[in-house]
Amino acid sequence: MAFPQKAAAVVGVYTTEQAKGMERTMWSLELEAIKGALDDAGLSHTQVDGLIPMAYETPLNLHMAWAEQLGGRPITYMDVGNGSSAVAKATNAINAGMANVVVIYFANCNNPNGPRQLKVQKKAPRVPDWQFMVHGSYMSVWYAMWTRHYMHKYGTPHEVFAEYPAQMRANAMLKPDSMMGHRGAITVEDVLNSRMIASPLHLMECPLDNDGGYAIVVASAEIARDCKTKPVWVLGGAEATYTDSYMTIPSPWDAPEGQAVRRCSEMAFDMAGITHDEIDVAGLYDCFAVTVARNLEEMGFCKQGEGADYMKAGHLYRGGKMPTNTDGGLMANSHNGNPSGMHTIEVTRQLRGECGERQVEGAKIGATLAQGWSVHGLAGALIMAAD
Repeated sequence: MAFPQKAAAVVGVYTTEQAKGMERTMWSLELEAIKGALDDAGLSHTQVDGLIPMAYETPLNLHMAWAEQLGGRPITYMDVGNGSSAVAKATNAINAGMANVVVIYFANCNNPNGPRQLKVQKKAPRVPDWQFMVHGSYMSVWYAMWTRHYMHKYGTPHEVFAEYPAQMRANAMLKPDSMMGHRGAITVEDVLNSRMIASPLHLMECPLDNDGGYAIVVASAEIARDCKTKPVWVLGGAEATYTDSYMTIPSPWDAPEGQAVRRCSEMAFDMAGITHDEIDVAGLYDCFAVTVARNLEEMGFCKQGEGADYMKAGHLYRGGKMPTNTDGGLMANSHNGNPSGMHTIEVTRQLRGECGERQVEGAKIGATLAQGWSVHGLAGALIMAAD
């Protein structure tokens, strides 16, 4: 069965304050985000009949808890997902008659990333089975190895990757509520002179670690037409997984046939029936610059080994042919634990023409990619279009 194009639309988005060490609870941030996204759409909490949490807790418990909070009525569609694939799942559910209004949400508060979030056990076993932290590693270490491998294999100068966080800071400066925009511009030299974290990655080449929440509302075409905001139609989307959570890394890391990102991207573009050249604006998961290079390659925007050259040519940056992460991405806007929906929110705002100084002129079609929990191990791709 073909993907149900324009059967549903993103009609509401909302982000809470994004900050470090917030004196809030996760639940209060989720509630604010859900209420804010529904208000953005002009919908009532009593209309929600589908939920997709992207949380650390047991999803079914969250479904039941929020069903009571959202008016005491049955929730008829329950799922899990990331920011891109969750929108596609919601669209399929709406098309199947399982729901009419689906809320996708996430919040993180005082739950930092990295090894410091774990309590040190006094005796063995100090970590669970198949736990990567037993080797003293975390995301920065994996991506440092991936960056080194890419630079060696394709002859990419480090400066090409160091340019990315500088460009993201420039984007964040045009978004008043971004985490880093108020700190002003940075240069490639600033990036390369910042503290070393895991060679060759410096501090300014690593993503943020902060609190915050967000929500996305997807509604049926019938409801979307009557919402306060301009609907952003879902044209195609898919999800794929390949490896587990940083516990095993396939060899080679960059297999020519691609992995999860390649598969879900091919599916999303096929469903949407559009070409890569038609994408006006994008939101690509960007925990590290090398991730963006590999995203571009596996998504089909360029050939293997050409992702860094695509970035060097300026195609992703302001004035380029496909402005990407116009809010500053995970390095300068926010990385709130599971920020996979933040890229979809920014592209939605771009397609609605709401981004002010950072607005991409004439943006009609957008693509988002969420990936994580391993080096391209879990991925979701989404294609959307302005009304």
